[in-house]
Parts: sequence; C-alpha cells; structure tokens
Amino acid sequence: MKIWILQTGEFLQTDGENVRPMRAINLSEYFLKRGHSVKLLSSDFSHQMKLHRYKNLTVKKLSDNFQITLIPSPGYKSNISFQRLLDHFILGINTFKYLFKIRPENYPDFVFIGYPPIETTFFLSIWLKSKKIPFCVDIKDQWPHIFLQKSMGLKRQIIKLILTPYFYAAKFSLKNANFITAITPNFLNWSENFSKNFNKNNRVLYLVPNIKEISQLKLEESLLWWKKQIGIDIKKKNKIIFAGNINNAYDFNDLISATLSPKLEDCEFEILICGDGECISFLKEKLKEKSNIFFPGWVDLNQLTAIKKLSIATLAPYRNTPDFQMSIPNKVIDSLSFGLPIITSLKGELENIIKKYNVGYFCDKNSKWEDQIFSCINDPIKRDSLSYNSRKLYEEKFTSDNVYGEFIKFIEQNYKSL
Repeated sequence: MKIWILQTGEFLQTDGENVRPMRAINLSEYFLKRGHSVKLLSSDFSHQMKLHRYKNLTVKKLSDNFQITLIPSPGYKSNISFQRLLDHFILGINTFKYLFKIRPENYPDFVFIGYPPIETTFFLSIWLKSKKIPFCVDIKDQWPHIFLQKSMGLKRQIIKLILTPYFYAAKFSLKNANFITAITPNFLNWSENFSKNFNKNNRVLYLVPNIKEISQLKLEESLLWWKKQIGIDIKKKNKIIFAGNINNAYDFNDLISATLSPKLEDCEFEILICGDGECISFLKEKLKEKSNIFFPGWVDLNQLTAIKKLSIATLAPYRNTPDFQMSIPNKVIDSLSFGLPIITSLKGELENIIKKYNVGYFCDKNSKWEDQIFSCINDPIKRDSLSYNSRKLYEEKFTSDNVYGEFIKFIEQNYKSL
C-alpha cells in the first residue's frame, strides 16, 4: 500500500538520530516494517525547536519506500499566539497547493491525518474526499474548543463567533473521515459527539512510545555526560525526572512549594527538569537556592534513556484543564515503560489509571506534593511495588506492537472497504 501520514508538531527522522519519537516516527516505521510505501507530510517549521528546517518546500527521500515532504509556513515564537494561528492557516493553504500537483498515479491508498492543526486537516480532507481516498483523523486535542476554556459570558460568545470557521472546518473534517482515532476513550467519545461521526471502525489509538534499547557504550557515554556536564551523582538511583516543554501546559507552583518544604529538607534525592520553554526563567528563579535541582536543558534520547535508568519516579504536573483530564499524555506511557511511578495531581483519565492499577502517587488536598515525594523517596517497598505495576501495565496495554501493530493490520485488511 501507499500510505500518507500528515503529522505536524513532532520531531521527524530528519531531525537527528537521538530525537524523541512520537506518532509520526513510530507509525511511519511500523508501516515500513510491514513493507508499505510511506510519505510523511509535515511542516518545515519545527514546533519543538521553534526554527525552520529548510525554509522552503523540501522533499527528503530516506529510502525507496520512504520520503518526508516538508511544507513551508511562517513559524511562530509562542505556542499561544496570533502568529501560530497565522502559521497554521498558511501551512494549510500551502498543503492544499501542494496536493494539486500530485499526479493520479502517485495518489495514496490510505491517509492518516494528525489533528490538530485544523487547517491542514480541513484542506487535506477536502482533497481526499474529492478523490475518494479513504482516511482517518487522529484526535489529540480539543481544537477549537480549547480556546473557549478560560472564557465566560460575553467574551466567550465573541470568541466562539470569531472561531466559527474553525468549528465548521473541524466538524467537516471529522464528519467526512472514514473513521476516527483518538488517544483515549474519553477523547474518542468527545470526537464522536462533536462530529456526529459514529462509524463502527472508530477506535482508541493510544499515544505510545516505541522503546529502543541503547547500547552499553552509549549508556556509559550518556551517564558520563550527566556527571561531567550537569554535575549529578550517577552512583545513586535517587532521581525524580521531568522532561518536556516547560510552558503553561503545566502548573509548577505545587511542585515549587513541595521542593521548598521543610519536610523534604533532609531527604537525599535529585530532581532533573529537562527541556526549555516560556516558564523556564520563572522556575529557575524560584528554585535557585536548591542545589539538588538541575536544569540540563534539552537532552537527546540516549541521555534521557540513561538518566531514566537512575530515576525512581516521573513528575507530571499537568494543569487540571478538561483536555488534559481526558488525556493519557505520552510522557505518562513512556514513564510506565521504564517502570517509573508517576507523581501527579491531574484528575480524570490519569487519576483513574493511577488508582485502578496502582502505578503512581496522586496528589490532592489529603496527600500533597511534598507528602507523595517524601513517600516516594523514603518508602522503597511501596515504590518497588508501584514500579512493578507500572511496567506490567505497559506490557499488557501500551506496547507499540499491541497498539500500532494491530492498527496497521486493521488498515491492511479493511482499507478497500472503508
């Protein structure tokens, strides 16, 4: 089969060997393993790095069966900005222009569309519908509804009016998809109710990592980097780790209060906050007196894998917004794969998983962040039990073979009748 995958906002194979693989990389590699031809469409602008890869329409042929096509757009500096909306609109227009240059003999047999952005999804779905090519839309966020979450009354009505074209475009795309996938059951229910697309083939497609072991040499090199460049103690397995964009998607205030709490004063542990973003300066300023908290910036996949082997838990300080409460973030599943219990206060799907499967420490008014971090550090028997449960849950429910392997078999068997 000829497969197209449209996915923006993620690292790609052309971004380097040690980038963190997400939906685009993992799904394309699984299709390739099954012998299919894959074209990966994405933005020339990198959401993570906030820079242009090549600054024009670029085609990278990585093998006879695999190419990446990068479509230009203006780019943006802030994730929440008019610049980003403009970038996505122009990306959608440029995608539409690109599609009309495709010859019929190069049309795909099936297309997987990552949503959002709304604009690229909309223009591609129009083209696919006109060509009678089957496609699915993969829901990862509640766009455009997410823009209304913090608005009330008249302001909410005005914003909703302004966003009317986005609501129409989103509903059109989802309604006309041959089927919908979503990252959790709650996201799938929301998608179906919004679009009125209740196709029998709609399904959950968890956002799972494709775990790859690194060599002993790479492991030792990475640990040495942590020791020499960052200054951590690599002889002790006492790290608690966060890795990701350090932005307003997270509420770091409770974590800050916990790390400054007298309760943790005599505890022997290190916190590693890996990544960068608009909140990094605020976080560094608040925690500047703490000698056991490190900010290494962005780290590559080998470095991240190495430090996880010395870690005892993962921090997941997501804001309690409706979209996150419906989600199981990829960082959570990645943490489970390493047998690392999760420390979080995120209600909804993640709270349910932690309590049902006993795979982490849930923080609330009765068990505050400092209480749960203290328990994690000082109760190794409980921690080992949570670690075992985490790895067990990952193996049973979230391996990439289970999720992506079964999905691709479904496409192979059914794409002609979708």
